[in-house]
Amino acid sequence: MRILFISSNLIGDSIISTGILSYLCQNNKDSKITIVTGPTAKELFENYPNVEKIIVVKKMKYNLHWINLWIQLIKKKWNLVIDLRSSFMGYFILSKERKIFRNTNESITQVEKLSNFLNLNQILSPKIYCNNQDRKIANSLIKNKIVFAIAPGGNWPPKIWPAENYNKLIISLQKLYPQKRIHFLITGSTNEKDKYFEKVIKNISEDSIINIMGNSLNITYACYELCKAFIGNDSGLMHLSAAAGINTIGLFGPTRDDWYRPYGEKCYVLRTKESFIELRKELKDSSKSLMSSITVDQVIELIMKKNII
Repeated sequence: MRILFISSNLIGDSIISTGILSYLCQNNKDSKITIVTGPTAKELFENYPNVEKIIVVKKMKYNLHWINLWIQLIKKKWNLVIDLRSSFMGYFILSKERKIFRNTNESITQVEKLSNFLNLNQILSPKIYCNNQDRKIANSLIKNKIVFAIAPGGNWPPKIWPAENYNKLIISLQKLYPQKRIHFLITGSTNEKDKYFEKVIKNISEDSIINIMGNSLNITYACYELCKAFIGNDSGLMHLSAAAGINTIGLFGPTRDDWYRPYGEKCYVLRTKESFIELRKELKDSSKSLMSSITVDQVIELIMKKNII
């Protein structure tokens, strides 16, 4: 059985889609799956069983990337096409069955929407496959430590909690729980390291900081699996943490937490006192954060309330 799985270019949306992909793999063990995704999300699928090929789509002028993709896909006959990008592609290739996702305005998570899309009586939680080498690296960094993961970055400045607040949070947690000797795993891309790392670790002992910014998503995921908790903005790394099954605190402001909240039993949301709609109306400068109404004390109160430490 040949399956074509057209996923998102974005890391977060790609992670959300892995629940469907995992379901397809488990229920079609002899299938050969081709995945279409973007450059930054590619590695998320590299360890998946049944994956025969990963096609990376890089945007081109005049939408020529779609033509290039079509040329690659038209050569094969597919048994099933799953298109999560709501594109036209699924209609222009040979397939016995097509399922084209259409987003709705329902106030439920994207994880639930994708599960409903397949008409299943279960919620397909995101799942990442990790190799032994990545887990060995994670073990060498985190084993036998109490670690909180911090992800200070994101792809849009208005939804980023100020780096100085993460710094205050780390210092406050160390003062509140000195006996715990909490370590902090700082995660994100190389670009985010340049922007935020020094601000986040200012006046904090190097011994308590584990810096993996710039490492692969798969190593980051393997590290998250060993962490006590994650605190970060609405981002792909927040969804990666949720997939790892650890305590995940997502900070929300000008994005929809009803759609994009982290999904799982140990997942929590703190949002600004202003609603998503109010902040969108206020948005005048997309280079500035709109997250200032979330306080460090609120994050600490949530950690205490949920007995995360």
